[in-house]
Amino acid sequence: MAATSATDPALEVEGASPPQRTPAHDPDYVPMGKKLGWSARALSMAANVIIMGYFSLYATDTLGLNPSLVGTLLLASKVFDGVTDLLAGYLIDRTRTRWGRARPYEFAMIGLWVSIWALFSTPASMSDGAKAVWLFLLYTMVNSVFATLAQSNQALYTALAFPTRRAIGAVSAFAGLFISIGAVIVSMLIPQGLEWAGKDPGRWSMFILCLAIPMGVLGMMRFLTVKETQPSADDAKDKVTFREIFTALKGNPWIWLLGAITVLQNLLLNVGAAAYYFRYVVGNLGLQSLTVGVSLLAVPVVMVIPPLMKRFKLTSIMLVGQLVNVVGGAVMYFAGVNIPLLVVANLIVAVGTLPLSYMIGILVIDCATYNEWKGHRRLESIMGAVQSFAAKLGQGIGMALAGAFLAFFGYDGTLDAQPDSAIFAIRALFTWIPAVIALLMALALRAYRLEDQLPQINEELAARRAAQTDGVDHHNHEDAEENAPAISAEENRA
Repeated sequence: MAATSATDPALEVEGASPPQRTPAHDPDYVPMGKKLGWSARALSMAANVIIMGYFSLYATDTLGLNPSLVGTLLLASKVFDGVTDLLAGYLIDRTRTRWGRARPYEFAMIGLWVSIWALFSTPASMSDGAKAVWLFLLYTMVNSVFATLAQSNQALYTALAFPTRRAIGAVSAFAGLFISIGAVIVSMLIPQGLEWAGKDPGRWSMFILCLAIPMGVLGMMRFLTVKETQPSADDAKDKVTFREIFTALKGNPWIWLLGAITVLQNLLLNVGAAAYYFRYVVGNLGLQSLTVGVSLLAVPVVMVIPPLMKRFKLTSIMLVGQLVNVVGGAVMYFAGVNIPLLVVANLIVAVGTLPLSYMIGILVIDCATYNEWKGHRRLESIMGAVQSFAAKLGQGIGMALAGAFLAFFGYDGTLDAQPDSAIFAIRALFTWIPAVIALLMALALRAYRLEDQLPQINEELAARRAAQTDGVDHHNHEDAEENAPAISAEENRA
């Protein structure tokens, strides 16, 4: 990996004296309170993802709806979800308030948890048709409205809250550690609560309410503790137009390459067949918990990434992570039913997945910096919306391809033992297919060379801003000289 000196615009200019390495003067330093507030909201979003994983169980077992109907509702909502991503990015980039540009959308976290509670409080007395409409509307409110707004403001809020890429990296690493530990606790509590709830609609509603209240409070902690303190080149401009968005997107090849990387990333995460592998190949689904639990051992590795960013390009770190994933897939392929080897393989994959999963937001901000350098608006929210849309596209493609692949090779869920062709498909989805996708991501990351240009880009942007500042100061000085005689004459007459 090649060393890099890439930094944020106007923050670290080549030739300038280095800042004092103390909390008061170090631009990379982020106070612990700010890290905790930022991470608390992220944990709330993670809890949302975890509880929504039980939606199908609630709809089929508690409400008694047909599974195919539930699947159709989810598919229809997902299609709508992709459209609202881009609309949310457009809305956020046009926002100007006394609280800032991205920060006001943190209130979406309240709407998110109110909608989740209402979703899991569907009146059991409704007809199936009425239940379907209720679920579709509220599922869409949760995912396509409130979660989308909360996700689309991420890139812009990050850029306006933290001064340097290293500061962002440090916060992302801390949040990764905080979220991973918190998500494990939430993941352990939810099954216990749902076991108590059983199939009783009233108990489901009560339990979700008990979860929604503290998570809603955590969801607002970032708004309360993290202000927008960094200036943006777009702050003084008029509200963005669709034409400006189209022009910036058309002239930015890096956001599209990043979108392709994101599609592959989510394809890898959703094409796997771990549960099928442990049920039909290993022969014990319960043993999967061993591999899930060991992934916690990989979490501290995320804290190593910010120091590495001082010496190596972030994309190079991510590239190595994907090559580690390839190795993990190879170990899984040869492990077969050997549980210790499967545990080791899962740990390898967990380590390889960390850099891209927790640091991709920095690359989104880099794409906004490229927009500014090309003479366009930064459009952090639009860049984030493109990346979010790519993630959802990858999720959909991954789930669809996995299902089609299993069906093609004769998988039948009603059978206790699958035919050899289906076992081949399950092993492929669990081992070498994710490894191939990881290799494709490594190649895409190698082609992503925006980070190589950042030193030059940041230097030129700093020079432009300095020239604009000098121009404003010179203009104000001339105005003062022109008005001076008139002022003196008025004083003499007085």
